[in-house]
Amino acid sequence: MNHLIFWNDLILFIGSNPRAVREHSHPVVQFVMATEGFFLSKINEDWIEKKAMLISPNHHHECDAQNIPITSMDIDPDSSLGEWIMEHQLKNKTVLSYHQEDLSLLNINNLLTHLENKNWEALRKLIEAFFGYRPHNLSSEKDDRIKNVLNYISANIENHISTKDLMSVTHLSESRLLHLFKEQMGLPIRNYILWFRLKIVLQQIITGKSLTEAAHFAGFSDQAHMTRTCVKMIGVPPSLISKNSKFIQVNFPQ
Repeated sequence: MNHLIFWNDLILFIGSNPRAVREHSHPVVQFVMATEGFFLSKINEDWIEKKAMLISPNHHHECDAQNIPITSMDIDPDSSLGEWIMEHQLKNKTVLSYHQEDLSLLNINNLLTHLENKNWEALRKLIEAFFGYRPHNLSSEKDDRIKNVLNYISANIENHISTKDLMSVTHLSESRLLHLFKEQMGLPIRNYILWFRLKIVLQQIITGKSLTEAAHFAGFSDQAHMTRTCVKMIGVPPSLISKNSKFIQVNFPQ
């Protein structure tokens, strides 16, 4: 069974891909680790065995992990976690390679234990500890104005949501709203809405809705727009998840 865990700023995949991945790039920070053995990465026309890699956004790369158990993460680079990784891990590099000894904090047995127990908080903390992430501004107690924004987004996700709409909900200026939202939620409002729409798409797909139904329910203009967004953010089209829904368990930690 493959697993997909979907936070607001991070998608965690644990499982194996039956297909090789051709040269591609994503607007996210991507981490890939072979949980057993190694995968292949193409560097200067040569295929090199790798245990794990951290890849900067929009960097073209090619990996072959076909049928190899992997743990991978797609992280929003504009989120607090993504910015931390860009600054403290990648440090202006396009690719960072890891050896086995570098991965002790990301123990696969611990990952699987938290996954089996659905202990999403412990799983998230394990990931953040691996990257050395130390959040300073995120508050466990949300400002009531941000709660109102989240409620408004949830209730109106099938419609176009403008910053002006959210300003009227909070009675804040645009600059103050954008600053407070990222301070409390860890990523910009626009990014949050996009990830929220993708969550809904996946929820709809795994309950048997068609791709067109899922797209409209989540507020995408059409199925093609939804597919483009899904490929950008997740790396695979929603049709692949729909066809393999029996073999992919999707979870949405709160």
